[in-house]
Amino acid sequence: MSGTTPSSTTEQPTTAQSSTVQSSGAPATARPGPSARDRMRRAPVEIGLGMEPDPSSSRERTRLRARLHDGVRAADGRVQPVLPALLADSGIGYLVFSTARLAAGAPTLDLRLDLAGSPAPEARWLTAELALLHLDDEIGVGRAEMRDDTGVLVAHAVVTMALTGAPARPGGLATPGGAVDPDARSADGGDFRTVLPPFDPARLDPDGLEIDHLTGDVVFTPGPSTVNLNGTTHGAVLSGLAQAAQAAHLQRTGAGTVRPLSLTVEFLRPVQVDAALRARSEIVRDGRRFWSVRTELLLPDGRAAVRAVGGGMRDLA
Repeated sequence: MSGTTPSSTTEQPTTAQSSTVQSSGAPATARPGPSARDRMRRAPVEIGLGMEPDPSSSRERTRLRARLHDGVRAADGRVQPVLPALLADSGIGYLVFSTARLAAGAPTLDLRLDLAGSPAPEARWLTAELALLHLDDEIGVGRAEMRDDTGVLVAHAVVTMALTGAPARPGGLATPGGAVDPDARSADGGDFRTVLPPFDPARLDPDGLEIDHLTGDVVFTPGPSTVNLNGTTHGAVLSGLAQAAQAAHLQRTGAGTVRPLSLTVEFLRPVQVDAALRARSEIVRDGRRFWSVRTELLLPDGRAAVRAVGGGMRDLA
């Protein structure tokens, strides 16, 4: 995909913490150190979802974690997909950035998320073990395996990122004069994200979404709290929005109790944080046991910014 591609990035370490991977080589990892932790404190989506380097990270095993609190658990105890999407998108973006020594984030091309079990009721953390599978001059591909702190496998993801789409500096994809000022700095010298409020994951609760009852579309304006390092809407938020819109669509069509099993997201173009999005969904498989829903996130001019297909199964009890 060309350098006009999309949206999501992560928190970045110094180049001294980077490891390398050959284009045909084995998986590589980089260690989240104090630099990464410090920069995560400045990222509104990561702050809002409580992401941080895992204490067990090493040069051989790169791990990030996020706290499992009520705001990221569904009513049935399952984790809201925005959380594993964040750990995968941000974590793999971190590896790509550090290994390729980029000036800003590599935009995400696609994210494929498989949802497995529910976290144990007593679990406190969701931890992602990350691996960089491939890196060349154009793309980076990584894998994330996410388990709770009791060992339950919660999700697995594969993410592809476009190095050719990385801007020359942080905030470089933000619209000049828009809702985000890439030149803003906090009193302690932090980058433009430091002055922004943290993201509230409750905004992606399917029951709380704004619905246009004439069209059935979900209406959602991301806002500055969804910004990524490049100055556009974080891919994890867009993934979470697509899945929440699918859940709302299934509820409105009387699908009953459903269990999401997978979500595949294609990021077609960047989404500015002040863009009024429409999430338009349609059921493409409506079986007795299994279902699939396709969702497009549409920009105000009607162009699709994101395409997502989610699938799962029905509760026949």
